[in-house]
Amino acid sequence: MPNVAGNVAGLVLVIGTLVSGVRWLTTGRPPRILRPAIRRLQARRDLRRPVPEPIPPILLAMELSRLAAHIRRVEAGDQPRKAERLMAARLAYDHALRDYCRAVDIPVPTAIFGLSREQRFHMESALIGAGHDW
Repeated sequence: MPNVAGNVAGLVLVIGTLVSGVRWLTTGRPPRILRPAIRRLQARRDLRRPVPEPIPPILLAMELSRLAAHIRRVEAGDQPRKAERLMAARLAYDHALRDYCRAVDIPVPTAIFGLSREQRFHMESALIGAGHDW
């Protein structure tokens, strides 16, 4: 007679491991047993990684200007997949806008994807109010 208890225990272990792995992928929190090792690996990686130099705000302003012109070209154009091109251009603009605001110490909303029109307007207004132009 096969060892049913051993098979069930093995199945529970495999399912538990899969659930922990999926939870780690979706939330970013590793399983409890792996956390010390992951912290040590991250600390080693952080010590070896050079600290990047900050990008000057003038370069970020130039990038915002370039991306704004690109968005206008995409909106006016009639190339295929216009919606996807417009979405990609706006996401790039939002990313550059956040970087510019961080560079000049303006608070930045946390957004996983792009910014809403209201958030974009408030960030652009804050930049203009602080004397920055692009």
